[in-house]
Amino acid sequence: MVKQFVEHMQTEFEMSMVGELTFFLGLQIKQMEDTTFLSQSKYAKNMVKKFGLESAGHKKTPAPTHLKLTKDDQGVSVDPSMYRSMIGSLLYLTASRPAIAFAVGVCARYQADPKASHLLQVKRILKYVSGTCDYGLMYTHGGGSNMVGYCDADWAGSADDRKSTSGGCFFLGCNLISWFSKKQNSVALSTTEAEYIAAGSSCSQMVWMKQMLREYNVEQDVITLYCDNLSSISISKNPVQHSRTKHIDIRHHYIRDLVEDKVVTLEHIATEEQLADILTKALDANRFEELRGKLGICLCDQA
Repeated sequence: MVKQFVEHMQTEFEMSMVGELTFFLGLQIKQMEDTTFLSQSKYAKNMVKKFGLESAGHKKTPAPTHLKLTKDDQGVSVDPSMYRSMIGSLLYLTASRPAIAFAVGVCARYQADPKASHLLQVKRILKYVSGTCDYGLMYTHGGGSNMVGYCDADWAGSADDRKSTSGGCFFLGCNLISWFSKKQNSVALSTTEAEYIAAGSSCSQMVWMKQMLREYNVEQDVITLYCDNLSSISISKNPVQHSRTKHIDIRHHYIRDLVEDKVVTLEHIATEEQLADILTKALDANRFEELRGKLGICLCDQA
């Protein structure tokens, strides 16, 4: 595929090959016989040093399982410029470290008026990063080209406004190619509704990626999206309005058209196998490390 891409580009543009890619926009790239490893280890180490935490103790996870940040109106204010700098630096690191996306996303909600409690959590993320600087994403050559997705939601997880958090991760074969962790725009009235909204967001992402892959002559049949909520799967396959769905915004029902047109199919998966769990909530160390590994995040020599 790479050779065909280069040949096609050379017919359209004047270009030359400058050798094997090893560094691109802060990403370190190590190409091996059967795998390719992407990391931001140099960036991560510089970031930890920049914020003075290179000698601090390491953490096994980016957030404690009881993580429940609030606006903390009575808390002690901290320097917003420094806080935003930390958040911006961590957000850039999520390009190769999706396991920190949820924790960073939660802390990013308080950039307007950060408090000491928020800064404490940001520093915990940095302590986790400090101990895992050399981790990155491992990609297997010839891992297949069928796209699959996983979606999840943490119902009413935000203590401030009771909005839920959507999470999704998407694989091409066995390789992770996209992910997101985002607070929903509206308040979901049930777990089912929160999961349904998360599934809709995931479907939009998969349709976009399907169109992108078509540009490279990689066609996709029906794309499977795994969800651990049976009720939301049922709603996606039932076009009839009833009491549980009549209040849901029309735009979220986009998923029904995709299911009916056989673009996407929603399949149930056990909660224990839900890979998007790591993108919607803080997990204990064992569960966190298990899902982190399944996403393909590891040390280069662990391939």
